[in-house]
Amino acid sequence: MSLSASDDENFADKTSQVYLGFVDTPVKEEDDISIEDTFIGGEPKWLHPDSKPNDDFLKCGACKSKDNMRLLLQAFAPLDYDQMEDLQSLSGLKNMRYINPDDDRVLYVFICTKCPRKANSVRCIRGVKKNRPQTGSQKISDKMASLSVEKEFNINPFDTSKSNPNPFGGNPFGQSSENPFSAPTSATNNDSKKEKADTDDQQISAKTARKMHENLKDKQFDSTRSFKSYLLYVEEESFKNKKPDHLKLPKNLKIDKNALELTGESESNLEKNPIKLDPRTEKLSKFLDDETFQKFQEIVGYNPGQVLRYDLGGKPLLYVDTKVDLINTVANPGYNPSSKRIFEMQLMPKMIIDLEEEVSLLDSMEWGTIMIFTDLENYVPQFDDNDVGYVEECVRVQWE
Repeated sequence: MSLSASDDENFADKTSQVYLGFVDTPVKEEDDISIEDTFIGGEPKWLHPDSKPNDDFLKCGACKSKDNMRLLLQAFAPLDYDQMEDLQSLSGLKNMRYINPDDDRVLYVFICTKCPRKANSVRCIRGVKKNRPQTGSQKISDKMASLSVEKEFNINPFDTSKSNPNPFGGNPFGQSSENPFSAPTSATNNDSKKEKADTDDQQISAKTARKMHENLKDKQFDSTRSFKSYLLYVEEESFKNKKPDHLKLPKNLKIDKNALELTGESESNLEKNPIKLDPRTEKLSKFLDDETFQKFQEIVGYNPGQVLRYDLGGKPLLYVDTKVDLINTVANPGYNPSSKRIFEMQLMPKMIIDLEEEVSLLDSMEWGTIMIFTDLENYVPQFDDNDVGYVEECVRVQWE
């Protein structure tokens, strides 16, 4: 399936509620990573140093070993009360007891590097740390805005402010998303000039902070246990003023129609002796003819650097067509069977390129997309003395 000119124009005008995660910068030796950071690779940052998940959650579901389980993603994902209330209402649920925007909520995704393509070799843990409702200037949104200068350049993707329901509501350089050159409704000209000067100073400071950070030494990880780690920044998905490279034809491309014509004896010979493809080539050919895969390629092509798609309560972007309904077959959580699971996010294949510094035909990861479904009620059966609890969530993988 391909896009015609009219299709492409309509697609470019499409609006999206999806938020995309992109690699920002390698984690540096001097970075103080917290649970409010979202990153790929590296080592997990648990919700409390003395509170870790049950050992069974950290084992591969296929080989039953922890030895080769590596962190793919850690995402700070607090919930917005109004959004969750709407999603529960749509699903026929009315249990907001466990939805607290002030709680720390983190998703951890692990993969076993020794069990490629095996069931349960990718696992997701949802961790929640209960916090008392905060008042005054110490709300989570205010806390995120007061991060140290060294980390202002990298985005904290999940803004829980009710005025901004976007869970990835940060900005990689700590600037306002509003147009700094728009005319204020009630400010004087002097105020306007001052605001512009302040904005310019922020831009200079952000660029300086980023340059200083880039010159720091990358943090080293044991390559037998961890991937190299990168912080993420997030943007709202957009199709404006872009066109995927694979939809662009080279300007100097010329097709010789005569070379494509099969006539006379050649055509007759082909009927008698049809070309037999290598089984692997034939499988690849069918794969490329998959309309679902073509749609995946087209949508991702507008933002090819994405390593994460976040769309709480939305629909995942399937990698390939499948006979099994991957979405409607997601089971209710065993620890909370009266509830339902909804789609929350998916990991994209570009992540493989970023995490694997050395590509190996034998040991490389080969998934197409990893989809995460979480409990709509955000229930956790048990919390420890540090008010921390962990549960396993549902993972659906479409392999390469």
